[in-house]
Amino acid sequence: MGALPHHPEYRISGGYSATSIDTDVIVRRTGTGAYTVVLEGAATSGGVAHVVAYGGGPVHCTVPAYYRSLFGDDHLIQVRCFAATGSPVDSRFVMTFTNRRSVHQGRLAWFATDQTAPTGLRTLPSTYRYDSTGGAISYERLAKGRYRFHLNPNPDSENGPIFPMTHVTALGSTAVNCQADWPDGRIVRCANAAGLPVDARFAVTYGSRVDLLGHSAGPRFASGTLYGEHSSGGAINGDSYNSTLPGYGGAAGTLLGTGFYQMTFTGTGTTFGTAFVNAHSGMSPDGPSRGHCVLVSWTRAESNTVIRVRCYSWLGVPANLNARISYTSWPAV
Repeated sequence: MGALPHHPEYRISGGYSATSIDTDVIVRRTGTGAYTVVLEGAATSGGVAHVVAYGGGPVHCTVPAYYRSLFGDDHLIQVRCFAATGSPVDSRFVMTFTNRRSVHQGRLAWFATDQTAPTGLRTLPSTYRYDSTGGAISYERLAKGRYRFHLNPNPDSENGPIFPMTHVTALGSTAVNCQADWPDGRIVRCANAAGLPVDARFAVTYGSRVDLLGHSAGPRFASGTLYGEHSSGGAINGDSYNSTLPGYGGAAGTLLGTGFYQMTFTGTGTTFGTAFVNAHSGMSPDGPSRGHCVLVSWTRAESNTVIRVRCYSWLGVPANLNARISYTSWPAV
């Protein structure tokens, strides 16, 4: 979670952080809406970072950079948060980072683009990407603020009733939001706070039967999409995958108000865990980016996990957008 003005630096405790090497996480506020997250003793190269605003207001956050510290063994991740107007604002946030390069099942791919306006089809260097199928990852700019990324096809084992997970984060220090289109379309759109297309770098995690961090065994996890653009009469439908159940499903969506959704993932309940949300575009390959979503809360409800999110059109107006919601119980099983 992000620091607040009266907490310029603090060590996250109480189960609100976890690392694969059981070290602490420190958040340093370096200015209005500007933070450096320190993963102690976790220095590495490559990997991918994601961030989303937490609390419910119309705030969106970006990742300007992540890198190993010049001195010591820490990994540093910069975060910037912005109000609906595009001005920097202090906010809590949820951030994840992984450089995982193996899976026991399913498919995992992650990458970070290295140019805002590549010429033609650009293949990423190996330090910027990973794909468990063994293939290269490339991307191209289709128009201002609109990109297509290219991966190997999903293995045969991931066809049929397996719903893919896609999350996107803008990489940069300005008020930009990036989102994917329909999960298998592999189109990313980036826009500024007014909703105008802008060229930007971005990070993507794409997976099938894996969690937010690339785990395919151990934690309980789920990911699903609520199709807010097609909601009516308090009902909201979607698609999902849940590791606690065979095949497809294991999630239920509820429309609580305009742009206010609840997702319940069956059988994933634990005391702690991590949730994430992105807005995503509709089925039209030429449709505009319509806004963004933020995390409100995630709680355990008996054996289930209940996640609430709010979605906003540009300039902070609540709106029924399509939302991709994911949860992992990691490090709990």
